[in-house]
Amino acid sequence: MAETINYIVKDKSFEKFAMMMLLGTTGDAMDIHSNFFFTFWGLNLLTKKFKPKVAGMPTPMKGMGAKIFRKRMAKFGIEDPMGMIKDAVENGNMKLFPCQMTMDLMKIKAEDIIDIAEEPVGAATFLEMCADGKIVSL
Repeated sequence: MAETINYIVKDKSFEKFAMMMLLGTTGDAMDIHSNFFFTFWGLNLLTKKFKPKVAGMPTPMKGMGAKIFRKRMAKFGIEDPMGMIKDAVENGNMKLFPCQMTMDLMKIKAEDIIDIAEEPVGAATFLEMCADGKIVSL
């Protein structure tokens, strides 16, 4: 199995958040390193105040859909998805990289990003980091 898997997160939906959380924390449990690069709308997942919503539902129900998914995930033992991500980051197996260019384009400041994220990097830097691993787009 690969020692490092690199993911590009380009969407802000609850589904993408859940995929990122499951892949990163499962990789952590298997001692696989995961690098996540958050670009364009996916960068919102790293902002402190953002709450992801379910993409496939009508607008007024998107927030309710995320609550339903959280309840279903809790039945599988996933009660604190962000806590699981923090654990994987603290273990050193999961790294979250904000895209510097996207931050500049969207006027997102470093203080708006969650504390467990790495320093922002550009696309070229992220691709150089990916040279020895696999790349997956979420």
